[in-house]
Amino acid sequence: MQKYTVFLVLTLCIPVFIICSDNAKETPDLENSRSVERKPIIYPDYTDITIPPNIAPINFIIQEKASFYYVHISSETGKDIHIFNRTPNITIPMKQWQRLISRNSGKPLFLTIFVRDNKGIWSRFTKIKNQIAGEKIDSHLVYRIIKPLYVYYSKMGLYDRNLSTYDERPFVLNTSMGHNCINCHSFHRHNPERMMFHSRAGAVGTSMILAYDGDVSKIDTKTTFNPPTAYRSWHPDGEIIAFSYNVVKQFFHAVGENRGVYDRASDVLLYNIKTNTITTSPKISSKEYMETYPEWAPDGKYLYFCRTPGLESYDRHEHPYKNIKYDLMRIVYDQENDSWGELETVLPASESGLSVAHPKISPDGNYILFCLSEYGNFPLYSAESDFYLLDTRTKNYHKAENINSDQAESYHCWSSNGRWIVFSTKRPDGLFTYAYLGYFDSDGQFRKPFILPQKNPNVNKTLIRIYNVPELVNGPIKIQPQKLIQAAWSDNIIKAELDPKVDKQMEGQPEGTIY
Repeated sequence: MQKYTVFLVLTLCIPVFIICSDNAKETPDLENSRSVERKPIIYPDYTDITIPPNIAPINFIIQEKASFYYVHISSETGKDIHIFNRTPNITIPMKQWQRLISRNSGKPLFLTIFVRDNKGIWSRFTKIKNQIAGEKIDSHLVYRIIKPLYVYYSKMGLYDRNLSTYDERPFVLNTSMGHNCINCHSFHRHNPERMMFHSRAGAVGTSMILAYDGDVSKIDTKTTFNPPTAYRSWHPDGEIIAFSYNVVKQFFHAVGENRGVYDRASDVLLYNIKTNTITTSPKISSKEYMETYPEWAPDGKYLYFCRTPGLESYDRHEHPYKNIKYDLMRIVYDQENDSWGELETVLPASESGLSVAHPKISPDGNYILFCLSEYGNFPLYSAESDFYLLDTRTKNYHKAENINSDQAESYHCWSSNGRWIVFSTKRPDGLFTYAYLGYFDSDGQFRKPFILPQKNPNVNKTLIRIYNVPELVNGPIKIQPQKLIQAAWSDNIIKAELDPKVDKQMEGQPEGTIY
């Protein structure tokens, strides 16, 4: 009869029971274990990364064949973490992890992995060295979860995730809003008390849901000038939201590429929350051009956006989608006088030969992180889409190092302290969209990013869902879901008014775009 012994291992006052054969030595012999001169393969790839000092445990799977596993986690101070497992799925104790990384802010974090084979021989892999940053990331992440789709949708929701734990909760589900489309959520300066999102179609109709310091309103942003609004950016003062309206068309390729998106028309406009008015200018809403993706500078003095000539400028005998390339523009805005300066081309498409999308300005105003892809303004569907970084002080730009992949990089958001970004990417499989976090150091360099940690690291392989429009916020969403649902179903719709001067400004503009 085979005899077994039960060992009790005390690790940081937490008992770990190991049932093992008397013929096998369970605890690694650190001095005599066989050395493997390479790093272990783990999933997700949590190697050589920089993590926030307030992130949830980076649980992982050891992809090395073995009968037993031992993981030693350490830093410069505090108690080490010891994990013994018969399976390769490594779950790091929450409290021990939080104590260790919070006490070692700005210091290295080491993962040492041992495996035992069927003969009882232990092997030790090269130590994994990660870095704990000195700066925290905003406490919560908000994203839309949808299924892979083309035209139709059924179930989607907006979710609030606590980044220091794995707590995730929906605060908007379209199943409670007439199965509508909910999209383009946004926050004022990372403030979870001030947010908006669009509700489209379904039983509740099309409107903007605005939550502002405890009040929730349903607003119809359509006017005689514009259809309902789309992409958005809050002015730093919190009273104005810059929008684009977009007439979006989706198409499919018979061979090669899968699908594409282009705009038939688009303009940029402003919505004033206090006066409930829509206004714009020929400088940002010209009928000769299509303007989109507005983004305010942190001081509110400049409005950045992307612009390309209208479709009528292209040869109609050949589908123009691959010729549609957007420039990065900016314009001075005087909020006090509600007046505009002169347009400035920040980065013309002719210079790079590529198309600009999703310009996002760092909180200090020194950098613009944006996507460049072959054509159009929807980089999520373009595998070649990569991040580029422009220094606003020198106007020089370059392909961002360390954060790009061979798959599409897309929507992104800066943290409130400017040291972190969250972004959407189709790595590693090219099919689904995942949320990744990356550190941006004081020298203007990105570090290797990592996937959003999950309690069960297999989640990213087994759940078929897409993380869409990740936005960092500095606290949990406290708006009651019931208030958002009531607002969506309400017949009390606030109708936005068009600024009377808009019609006069647009007189004499070239025809072409259908408003």
